[in-house]
Amino acid sequence: MRTTTVAALIAAVCAAAAPALAEQPSRLSDAQFVEANRCLGLMTSKTLSTPDAAAMQQLVKSQVGARMSFIYDKADQARDDAQRQANRAASDNSSLVAERDGVCRALIGSGSTEAAGKHVTSQMVR
Repeated sequence: MRTTTVAALIAAVCAAAAPALAEQPSRLSDAQFVEANRCLGLMTSKTLSTPDAAAMQQLVKSQVGARMSFIYDKADQARDDAQRQANRAASDNSSLVAERDGVCRALIGSGSTEAAGKHVTSQMVR
């Protein structure tokens, strides 16, 4: 009887904790964190601003912690560069719009994505 009660109690605790654990976003890789900051720069720029900027800011804020300091520097630089690039490319910003509407929205939707990692890697190689 006791074994059954203990097993039922453990099962109930696991069932209650499962949704809470499932809702936590996965940790972004360093490259994805830099890409999320780039997206934040695009989404908060004067020419490409979007209501999704608050969601991206929340994603970035939730992913801060336990990273090397140069990753934060790289992320800040990516955000500033993206903002500057978006504000200067007022007439020819189709690639920036595509990035904002593709990679950036995918990051918001899933918390992480392979596409974001591919874009950042190509930017870092240059």
